[in-house]
Amino acid sequence: MISDQSKNYFSFYNSFKYEYFKFFYGKRFDKFFELIKYGTIPRPNYALGILMAAHQAKELDYKKISIIELGCWNFEGLIDIENYIHDIKKFIDIDFNVYGFELGTGHIKEETNPRNRLYELSGGDYTFKKKDNLKKLQFSELVLGDVKDTVPKFLEEGHLDEAPLGFIIFDLGFYTSAKNALQLLNSDSKRYLPRSIIYSDNNYFVLKNEADKAAFSEFNKEGGKMISPIGELAEQLSVSWNKWIFLGKRMYMLSDLKHEKYNINYEQKINKLINSSFSVTLKR
Repeated sequence: MISDQSKNYFSFYNSFKYEYFKFFYGKRFDKFFELIKYGTIPRPNYALGILMAAHQAKELDYKKISIIELGCWNFEGLIDIENYIHDIKKFIDIDFNVYGFELGTGHIKEETNPRNRLYELSGGDYTFKKKDNLKKLQFSELVLGDVKDTVPKFLEEGHLDEAPLGFIIFDLGFYTSAKNALQLLNSDSKRYLPRSIIYSDNNYFVLKNEADKAAFSEFNKEGGKMISPIGELAEQLSVSWNKWIFLGKRMYMLSDLKHEKYNINYEQKINKLINSSFSVTLKR
């Protein structure tokens, strides 16, 4: 089920192509990736993050991974995540846990840090309204409250021990919220894939000393794991669909050089599907 919000960006022609894929090619990794590559499906960035995480995990012999969305607003993103998980499970045999972290009352009104971009955002923005969307969620688990409280508790409860983090979406808006939520990435290596996928939605007209960008930069200066851009992802994907030129730059990897599986070699299938037409080396 695609969310109502995404349906607003889903043309009749692209909707038909998606249904055609599900009927004739539903078990084909490459055909699903084409829907992502050409921007056929809504939120192709979400679908790409889930696919990259699932492929890496399967190649490294994980049985289950976790997907987290930070800042769910009306839970439209979670609906789409569940939809794409249904698609991906047909050709990658792996299980998923999905978590949505949400305050419910919008941005925190008491936060006055200038890095929160209060010249554009305000406390109370994006309050939860579409309650019917709760009924559409099939297996996502909601974590309600301020991330400064819910994230430490979530880690203490050991959810990522059972299913390491594969893909995480930052859509909290405020720097202070992103900073608190980054505790999710600063735990034991066993709780992550060697290169967990990150998507940051807060980039448009955002300066380097604000919001997610500032929080990510500070995280990297603390040492240990590193949040890194993915080299040429945006540029090479944008050859197929022009909006990848900015969506791709919102995608990162959490690089953990100390991870016991970091250097295990496996087929870079997605890399090949992105640019095999342009790179001779990846055709091997």
